[in-house]
Amino acid sequence: MTRRLLAAAVLLVAAAFLALLARDAWHWSRAMHDADARAAVAPISAAAWRADTTLPSGLTERLLAIDDDLVFRRTTAQALRLSARQVTPATQKQRSIVEAALARIVRGSDHPRASIAADVLGVMLYADPPSLDQAANPYKDATQLGPSDQQTPEQKALTQFAVAVRLDPTNDQAQRHFELLLRTPLPAPHKGVARPGGGEQLGKKGSGARPPGHGY
Repeated sequence: MTRRLLAAAVLLVAAAFLALLARDAWHWSRAMHDADARAAVAPISAAAWRADTTLPSGLTERLLAIDDDLVFRRTTAQALRLSARQVTPATQKQRSIVEAALARIVRGSDHPRASIAADVLGVMLYADPPSLDQAANPYKDATQLGPSDQQTPEQKALTQFAVAVRLDPTNDQAQRHFELLLRTPLPAPHKGVARPGGGEQLGKKGSGARPPGHGY
C-alpha cells in the first residue's frame, strides 16, 4: 500500500510539472512570435523576448531547447539598436561586447543563423571608429597589413559580409551589403550609420528577419 501511495504521489507531481511546462511552453511560443513580429518592423529591446513563466525561466529555456534561439535573437536585437545610434566613447564598450557575442554565433554550426550574425557584425564593424594608425592614414596599402586589428573598419566589414555570403548564399541582405561595399571606392566617414555607395544604407532590416529557431 505504501509503495502504491508513493508511486501515485510521484505520478501526481510529474503530471503537475508537465502541466506547468506545457503552460510555459505556450507562453514562450506566444512571446517569441510576438517579439519576432515586432522586430521585423523596427529594432526592439532584447528584453522583448521574455515570457511570463511559472517554472524558473532558465529551466524552461533548457527543457524547451530555446536558450540558443534567445541568445541569437537578443544579441542581434542589441546589435541593431546599437547600429542605429551614433558611435561614442560611452557606447564603445557595449558595442565591443555585442560584437564579440556575434562573433561567437558566427563560429557556430547553424550556417543560416551564423550568416545573419556575420552580416549584422559587418554592419557594426563598418561604423566603428578606425584605429589610431588607420585614422592617421586611411589610405594605407591593404597589402601591407599586419595583425587583423590594423585593418580599416571597411576591410573588417567586407570580411564579415563575405563570410555571411559564404555561409548562406541565399542571404540576400548580406549579398547586397557585400556588393555595396565592393563598389565603395574610398573609405567612408565614420560617423553615424554607414551609407556606402550612392547613399544606400547598410543594415536596414529588423532583428526579426531571421530563420526560425530550433525551439520555436
